[in-house]
Amino acid sequence: LGLARAQIRILAPDSLASQFPDTHGIVYGTTATFGAPYYGERVMGQLLYGETHGRDHCTAEDYSLDPPPHPSGADTEGREIVNVVIVRRGGCTFVTKVKLAQKKGAHAVIVVDKQSSDLTSEQIQKIVMADDGWGSKVRIPSVLISRFEGQKLIDAARMGSVIVELAWDIPRGEVVIADFWMSSGSREASEFLERFKLSAETLKYHLQFVPHYHIFSLPAEANYNHLCMERVDGCQECRPNPEKFCAPDPDGPGPITGGDVANEDLRQVCIWNTTARRIKYNGAYYSQDFWEYKVSFDRDCPLDSRSPDRRYGYDCSVRTMQRVGIAMDRVDECIRRNFKTLMEEQIEQVAWSPQALRLNGWRYSGPLDPETVLKAVCSGYANPPKECDELLSGYYTAVAWDPPSLTMTGLVTTVLAMGAILLALFFLYKR
Repeated sequence: LGLARAQIRILAPDSLASQFPDTHGIVYGTTATFGAPYYGERVMGQLLYGETHGRDHCTAEDYSLDPPPHPSGADTEGREIVNVVIVRRGGCTFVTKVKLAQKKGAHAVIVVDKQSSDLTSEQIQKIVMADDGWGSKVRIPSVLISRFEGQKLIDAARMGSVIVELAWDIPRGEVVIADFWMSSGSREASEFLERFKLSAETLKYHLQFVPHYHIFSLPAEANYNHLCMERVDGCQECRPNPEKFCAPDPDGPGPITGGDVANEDLRQVCIWNTTARRIKYNGAYYSQDFWEYKVSFDRDCPLDSRSPDRRYGYDCSVRTMQRVGIAMDRVDECIRRNFKTLMEEQIEQVAWSPQALRLNGWRYSGPLDPETVLKAVCSGYANPPKECDELLSGYYTAVAWDPPSLTMTGLVTTVLAMGAILLALFFLYKR
């Protein structure tokens, strides 16, 4: 799997850049799974470091940031210089540190590994800067780097102006391959795909979207409590091992089981496999039927429907396939012939998280919102198609709200109505 590698290029002073000869003045790190990285962009910033007073940059009172010195030693003309704050790892979660720095005016944060750590730059890049559950309030990107490289940045920032360029890039190609791991019972994944559907339909054969599903096995002696496939829907001859193909239970004590989810995962894999097409030999595979089915099924077959035939499951899936126009005989044949192979592939092709996105083999670590994902996708093209400009301009175009005007007649009517209400309340009070 690719890594969510961020890079910090030292622009000034030259004396600092020369301390990284092997990477030509570049420091590599791992990107947080929260916040919004500037995918495909170059952001110039000035390093700021506030000395900690014993709380490891975990409280607002622990450190303060002096106004940045005048940038020097780099060509900054015509470019915005943002504040890049350096903090130390430890004492609290990554989210807490970055959120505090954001409140202090940071536009990006560099987290330097603990002073007791011996992790190298290569090892750091394999660490996940995880969300603690509160990362949705973070709006800036952050990067974790090793203490060996980080200490050099801190020492230089203490001495004067340090200008860096931050970049989050992905490998580029004529086609972007988006591998998305999910569970068909995940509401978050469903909401994202519904909102991203327009982008997928617009990019079509420029984007190869490949669905993967979170399937796992349990030990034979485990009490799997209906988490696993006990049957294969619509296939009497299919005999899954009872603990082999399991999926998360999406509704706890509700009627939907992990086995139901595993069956739906299998159906969606076969829908993709039997309907995806490409129009040129080096183009992307694309399936309009998959997108129509996926969004329609999630919308029309909710987990909490009171009606069993309209609830998440086989019956509602069959109706959705019929309505979309999917050749059910081909899906059934795919399941009958390949269910074991396809489900084993889901187990083997596991990602770093049950819900994950990989672009051109590169681990995407930004927020799962359609605009940020689209920016990351479009930065993955060697020659971005015109559809990227069209889609992104749609996000940037603000929709103005024109409040209704209040006419004199409306004003008089409103005043009279309010007076009548007050009068009625007065008589009720007297009684």
